Amino acid sequence: MPNSPTRADRRLPPRAAAAAALLAVDAGENVEEALARLSPHDAADRALVWNTVLGVLRNRAAIDVGIAAAARRAVWTLDAAVLAVLRVGAYELAFSRTPPHAAVNEAVEASRALRVGHASGLVNAVLRRVQVPRTGDVSLGFPEWIVRRWRDRHHDVDAYLRACNEPASIYIVAKDDPGGVAASFQHAGLVLVPAGPGVFRLPARSGRVDELPGFAEGRWWVMDAAAVAVADLVPDGVQTVLDTCAAPGGKSFRLASRGFRVTCTDLEEARLGRVRESAARLGFELDVAVHNWTTPHPGQFDAVLVDAPCTALGLVRRHPEIRWRRREADIAEAARLQAKILAQAARCVAPGGCIVYAVCSPEPDAGPAVAASLGWPIEAVFDNAAHADG
Repeated sequence: MPNSPTRADRRLPPRAAAAAALLAVDAGENVEEALARLSPHDAADRALVWNTVLGVLRNRAAIDVGIAAAARRAVWTLDAAVLAVLRVGAYELAFSRTPPHAAVNEAVEASRALRVGHASGLVNAVLRRVQVPRTGDVSLGFPEWIVRRWRDRHHDVDAYLRACNEPASIYIVAKDDPGGVAASFQHAGLVLVPAGPGVFRLPARSGRVDELPGFAEGRWWVMDAAAVAVADLVPDGVQTVLDTCAAPGGKSFRLASRGFRVTCTDLEEARLGRVRESAARLGFELDVAVHNWTTPHPGQFDAVLVDAPCTALGLVRRHPEIRWRRREADIAEAARLQAKILAQAARCVAPGGCIVYAVCSPEPDAGPAVAASLGWPIEAVFDNAAHADG
């Protein structure tokens, strides 16, 4: 496998950058972080890389069927970098308007840029005969075990899968002046779509988020509308709120914007570093600390928010890589971890206070089943399912 690309590798041509991002995702990196790190600066090339990588992840099973048939071997027997290049090339051939000869040539050049030029002949031969199945069978975009589980629960599983495979919109939350934020975007030629109190959906192809009006000045932050709805379940009238699994920080920022004193914790200092950085940009004062929530915490708070670690299968619109990382056994493991976290977090609720428990998973084994196992009454259930964008 070639050396892992670094920030200096923004000079990679777009298809090679896309393949490098796929390699990073396979190694465990968040897809958005990999794309932000590796995408070229040029806007058109950047858009090509993002669209290609997310497209490959949404259609990977069908792409791999085509590659395996054309290569006459199982995809797992191919070098990882070569397979990434083939996936990029096969996606471009099947789902873009790029002329076939150009898509093949670009893939060959990408193999050389990633230092696997010895396989350029294989790349050329496979892509010249690859046929990606286009049967309309949306289940080819998901592992079989996920399709089986969801088929048991959804009357029209194909519609549910199609909803999960749609690209996710980007939402922003105004810190304290929604009207002013909307006006600044309109002045720049961008019309924000209202999506709730202080929440807006960005129009498609808005450009780099950190270059949009008001970002550098700390007037808003990026946060999915479904996550806003969870944070807003914390009732008015409380003073102190604990956000237990806080990174990347959106819920803590929403709570701070409502005037609460917010303490936010997470398991890893690196993740909290990004929370501190964003809080400084936004001008929020938060108490931030590392804590492992399988162990006791000494604090007491009027409200505790637990957005618990889970399989995150409810996030496959924004993070299509998740479907390929999870195993069916992960669901039960996540539920056991959530029960431990909730048991500790509940001890931090002051008398008369409340706890809000949320998961990014449509699996019934998490959420309601975990709460029931602890003997908790469930007063409200917010189900974002596949219809939310995050």
